[in-house]
Amino acid sequence: MAEAAEVALLAEAHAWVRSLDAQGTTSHGSDLAARDLAAQLGAATRIGDRTVQARMDAAASLSTLLPATLAAWQEGAIDRRHVSVIVDASAGLFDDDARAWFERRVLAQAKETTATRLRPIAVALAERAHPESLADRHARARVARRVIVANSADGMARLIADLPAVEAHGIVDRLGAMARAVRDAGGDAAADSRSLDELRADVLTDLLLGADPVAHGDGLAGITGHVQVTVPVMTAVAGSTEPCVLAGYGPVPLDDALRLAGAASGWDRVMTHPVQGAVLAVDRYRPSEQLRRFLRARDEHCRFVGCRLPVWRSDIDHTVDAAHGGATRPDNLAHLCRRHHVLKHASAWSVIQTQAGVLRWTSPTGRTYTDRPAPAARFISHLDPPPDPDVAMPPPRRGPYFRPDPTPPPPF
Repeated sequence: MAEAAEVALLAEAHAWVRSLDAQGTTSHGSDLAARDLAAQLGAATRIGDRTVQARMDAAASLSTLLPATLAAWQEGAIDRRHVSVIVDASAGLFDDDARAWFERRVLAQAKETTATRLRPIAVALAERAHPESLADRHARARVARRVIVANSADGMARLIADLPAVEAHGIVDRLGAMARAVRDAGGDAAADSRSLDELRADVLTDLLLGADPVAHGDGLAGITGHVQVTVPVMTAVAGSTEPCVLAGYGPVPLDDALRLAGAASGWDRVMTHPVQGAVLAVDRYRPSEQLRRFLRARDEHCRFVGCRLPVWRSDIDHTVDAAHGGATRPDNLAHLCRRHHVLKHASAWSVIQTQAGVLRWTSPTGRTYTDRPAPAARFISHLDPPPDPDVAMPPPRRGPYFRPDPTPPPPF
């Protein structure tokens, strides 16, 4: 709350400087007055005046563009990390009505969850509020795709690629799978001391410079990237313009998801309920490990209260231990990262599933916390509740319609 009070004071200082300019009481304009005030504040607090002025500008933007967020921060309902998430997500919302619609709804979520878990919710809400379709924005952004090299110290350099998110995540997933195959291979590779980061970098180098990655382990060339895309069910059956969601990233254009469906063998399609966002079904063009895929799609991350560590860095845990009769079913399984997996079994924390996927944690002091699966698909226009009368609803967006996949659906 002290941080919020400081931001409010900086916003007031910024407004005071602007008022002097409006009254014509400064001879060199408000910019010089702002520099002067920033220099005085910086000298008194031993902070660089440029830093102070940047903070004044940021505080003024928050106070002007997201006033309810600043008020909630001052009241202690949210903290600085929540504010940072909200500011980042709203950066592309230049329409006042769209931004007000977004702020009202994101604050309701922010008061009930951690900043880490708020981020994907805020991104989805901002996407819903944006007056321009994701497909149109993505078409402009992809023109800027490129690969550059940035020199570093000690004979190193960084290879940086700006790519569509679907391709980038697929590349990283494939590199990770190949690196793990090298690490787990027998023979000479068994003594390999390289970390996974080093292995990923070496596999990338081999692939791009023409070396044979199979030389480091059997079968690497056959490994493909695996990505998971959530498709709102109304998109599939009713031509909705709601974007799909790439696991680990966020909204992606429908066209990218459809193209991926036709080209990628390691693609999970997650069908979700149009209102609650609950997972309805998971299919794949090479069906395997159906239960694991269902749990990955449902959980998305570790299911301890407030944790966002992704499922691929988590274990599947029996809520009721299998040794005590717990069934291997979705209503008795959930992902826990290693830290919270150990906490569950080695401390006085306990957990039950009150219904499939809904976990109720009890702390050693007896306090309870309910963790629900994050809805993967939200905000279908014609199923949304009516907007508040004092906040205008963003205009509907136009976008691509669903095109049937030419390949026959996989058997369930």
